[in-house]
Amino acid sequence: MHYWIWLALAGGFVVLEILTLSLIFFSFAIAALVGALGAAVWIGSSVQWVGFAITAVLTLAIIRPIVRKYLFRKSSGGNTGVEALINHEAITLTDVSSSAGTIRLRNETWTARCDTGSIPAGSEVLVARIDGAVAIVVPKVSNKTV
Repeated sequence: MHYWIWLALAGGFVVLEILTLSLIFFSFAIAALVGALGAAVWIGSSVQWVGFAITAVLTLAIIRPIVRKYLFRKSSGGNTGVEALINHEAITLTDVSSSAGTIRLRNETWTARCDTGSIPAGSEVLVARIDGAVAIVVPKVSNKTV
């Protein structure tokens, strides 16, 4: 086969890879480039196909798992969204009771409630949970020793 046929195949495989993102056609594109290299140095057609097959199998077996590991790795597992606010420190801006109150949480003003009594303005609190758009807070216990 002529080298330009192999290059056309490689280009087609690249286009298919862009459309599917499966990393399978990328292996075939690399293998087609090996076939083009063989054709460019006037190696026989059967040897070009053997080189294509061996390269395709090796790239699928070796390169694809490595690339998939880094492209599709999961996040570090840290909490995101409202889960990241649990146990976060805040300051009460107004008195917080079971029916009303506001806090400063990560430089934002949040509506807050307290399940246990009332917390005066200016107190440090911890976010116990988030209920919709309301932070349920508890007083922060100080660990200071005298």
